[in-house]
Amino acid sequence: MSLLADDWDTIVAVATAKGEAPIAVVRMSGREAIAIADQVFRARSVKRLAQAPSATVHYGRIVEENGAPGGGVLDEVLVTVFRAPRSYTREDMVEVSCHGGPFVQERIARLLQRRGARPSAPGEFTKRAFLNGRMDLAQAEAVLDLIRARGDAALKNAAEQLEGSLSRTIQNLRSELLDLLAHLEVAVDFPDEEVEILDRGAMLERLTSLGVQIESLLRGASMGRFLREGIRTVIAGRPNVGKSSLLNRLVGVDRAIVTDVPGTTRDAIEEEVELNGMRFRLVDTAGYTETEDRVERIGVARARQWILNSDLTIFVVDGSEPLQEEDRRVAELLSPGRVIPVINKCDLGTVVSRGELKALLGGAPEVKVSAREGTGMGELEQALVQKAAREGPEAPEGSWVTNLRHRDCLERSQAALKQSLKTLGAHEPPEFVSADVREALEALGEIVGEVTTDDLLDQIFSQFCIGK
Repeated sequence: MSLLADDWDTIVAVATAKGEAPIAVVRMSGREAIAIADQVFRARSVKRLAQAPSATVHYGRIVEENGAPGGGVLDEVLVTVFRAPRSYTREDMVEVSCHGGPFVQERIARLLQRRGARPSAPGEFTKRAFLNGRMDLAQAEAVLDLIRARGDAALKNAAEQLEGSLSRTIQNLRSELLDLLAHLEVAVDFPDEEVEILDRGAMLERLTSLGVQIESLLRGASMGRFLREGIRTVIAGRPNVGKSSLLNRLVGVDRAIVTDVPGTTRDAIEEEVELNGMRFRLVDTAGYTETEDRVERIGVARARQWILNSDLTIFVVDGSEPLQEEDRRVAELLSPGRVIPVINKCDLGTVVSRGELKALLGGAPEVKVSAREGTGMGELEQALVQKAAREGPEAPEGSWVTNLRHRDCLERSQAALKQSLKTLGAHEPPEFVSADVREALEALGEIVGEVTTDDLLDQIFSQFCIGK
């Protein structure tokens, strides 16, 4: 898989986000990176960067050849030199830390382009790291997950994948499949020879065990989606039970309009909050009610869809009033295993029967709060975290599968393994079983990049920002 740095041009890009900042980083990678930087950098510590050891930082100035303001000096900078293979891309690399004005950083990048570098494509630095064998494809994709992580749990999971936790799990599965395939290929190539191969019972047992391991990874993909996208948590109930007040309390700001007038919220309002390292996407929906108001009816219809597609639902009732028919209509939409009943307005006294509410929702324990005064909010946050953890599978030994591409590969590998068991159970010739096992092996190989196409790589790395 490794390609030499000589096979590519030297690339350059601004690696930090656009906009004003104290500093910015312009990075360059390729065979000519150090030589190009030498043409425009005037160091105080060394005569030339070509003489600088790897992983060293040098103070100096970037100078322009056409007499820039200040006697040709473009900016005061720090330049870091990385020599192949001890760099992010395993090529020679130079990173220029300059002042963070958009004009300055772009001017430096264009200057390096005039001296021989070309602009990088999105994700090209990480793509070169993968092609040069610094990381496998799953680790390369973990870089993007690390950048996009929006919560402690997602960040931890991405960091573990970058360290190779998922890759090691996949490689162990592939090693098992390769061993089985070797035995099958011997039986195919030497059908008339007395060559010792696994007996049919042992092979069935090993294939079944591999299928169970892949099934475990796929079960974890639901929690992986929680880490990647957040847990869709809908706040539902009839009008004027305090849904918007509850949202405001959970997010800590007055995000939703709160009045005593029923039907204030006519469309979904979405906000995010992190609780115990888990990210919740809270959605305040329109009060579920029968109405003649055309706009409000649209809001109610959307609320219904949000409820049906939610991961969790906070079902809010007004504890100061008896349950009403509209409360029961909302409850009919809820899945008892994914609902947290909340009795709001407990500061006004509670007349809702605990038994009545439990009967309505299949026994789910309720939380009493006052969104207006803030009482009970700690208990509600704890209930959200516990419910999310309970609905998800047990933590795997490695890391959660968060990538949809990985999930697709695992599903195809699992399907091929199931077919191999059927083929083996039907006493089909070993070459048929071998074809199924090879298909399962190749699907797993796509996760770590053992099996790739140019189109696949282009699709993956095009999601990265330029400079990474």
